[in-house]
Amino acid sequence: MKFFILFSAAIFLFLSCEEKIYNTYETDPRFFNDAFHGNIIGKVIQKNSEANVIVSQVNDIATSKISSADGSFSIIDLEIGNYDLTIQTDNFRTYLLKNVIVNGGGTTYLGEIDLSKIPDLVSSHYPEDMEEIVYNNRYSRLSISMTFTQPMDRESVEEAFSTDPPTDGVFNWGTYSEAPTNIYYAMSPRDAYDPGATITTYSKISSFTYRVAQKDSYVDTTYHVTLATSAKDTAGNSLRFPLNFSFSTIQSASTQNSILTDPEHGDVDVDLMYLNGIKVTFPRNMDFESTEQAISIIPDVDRIFIWPDYNELTIYTGGPFWADTDYKITIDETAMDRDGIELGEPFSFEFNTASVAISSTTPRNGQLFVDYSNAPITMRFNTYMLRSSVQSAFTITPDIPGTFKYGTQYSTNDKTQITFFPSSPYQKNTKYTVTIASEAKDLYETPLGEEYEFSFITMPE
Repeated sequence: MKFFILFSAAIFLFLSCEEKIYNTYETDPRFFNDAFHGNIIGKVIQKNSEANVIVSQVNDIATSKISSADGSFSIIDLEIGNYDLTIQTDNFRTYLLKNVIVNGGGTTYLGEIDLSKIPDLVSSHYPEDMEEIVYNNRYSRLSISMTFTQPMDRESVEEAFSTDPPTDGVFNWGTYSEAPTNIYYAMSPRDAYDPGATITTYSKISSFTYRVAQKDSYVDTTYHVTLATSAKDTAGNSLRFPLNFSFSTIQSASTQNSILTDPEHGDVDVDLMYLNGIKVTFPRNMDFESTEQAISIIPDVDRIFIWPDYNELTIYTGGPFWADTDYKITIDETAMDRDGIELGEPFSFEFNTASVAISSTTPRNGQLFVDYSNAPITMRFNTYMLRSSVQSAFTITPDIPGTFKYGTQYSTNDKTQITFFPSSPYQKNTKYTVTIASEAKDLYETPLGEEYEFSFITMPE
């Protein structure tokens, strides 16, 4: 009995499914295929574009308009083979998909297709639409670049190009810059060996960079760029619809919600002779006096404040950093910007400095054929050193007398370099080993991190 019920239920489901398939077969022509025919279906995201879909093999085979309801399209009952599919409509780039395979008795689904608003003749542009550019107009000028699929008529392109707000600028053909350009240097071709053009006519040029005049290169500004349909290639073909895109500039070396530092928080082994000092960049222009009063430094070192810009502060600690030391800089919440608005919450960052060390020597370790007459020995440190301590820590084997001075034989007073001048010739064809004991100290009397040793061999007869 149970078997009969299950069998009856299975028959009922089968007949129901068969009926649904049959009804679909009756109402949907995509199912009318034999082993030698198939279909192509897809969906255009821009459902209101009234796009035409064309399937071709050298010549057009079939066409279909997308559905205004959902953007879908179907090309049915195609002979098996490979096809090129083209989607065309006004104000959108022509979409081309080559070698679409149609199998017998099946349907090839192309998925959702997003049509581009970039005209057919344009290959790419910089900045991209809605892009944000980090930019500082003190040192650079904005760049707007385009590449094309064909060589372009320069005059028509330049006349068709415009920006809002309006700008003055210079077109540099044969280039494509993807960043603001330095104000002090002219543009150069992207490929200096093959500029791809006859220089006198530029008849093959298919790219340009428009350098916006510095006076028109603003921060915190949205630019709208247009290339009108009057732009044409050298064959006389114009853009089918205008190119429109926009981008925004954001002041460089600043952040929206935080403070930038150099060294950065958590840096280790920071150079003792760090030439940037301690650099702090604020998200807004600061009041100098209240900001300086809000700063504390551990350890309690000297500090001199320099403001290269209203939002950029450099802290000089009176000389090299202390070796192997944890620095912590705190800016109290009472620091105010130039509008009198306080920072609101304290900000702090930390970094660790390197140990006192020898960075290089002359002669270098392992050097051969060193002049035996009176070649000086120079030791270069990563910070200012006390010459007397280095002299006491210095030994050379075999022993040879000599004197010490800051700098090298060619320079004086560089306290990061100490040179030993032998007062008699070296022995010929002899290995000499120099040792700097860890008792050598920097100007803060911090000793060398570890003993340093190097050797060289003098030249023979």
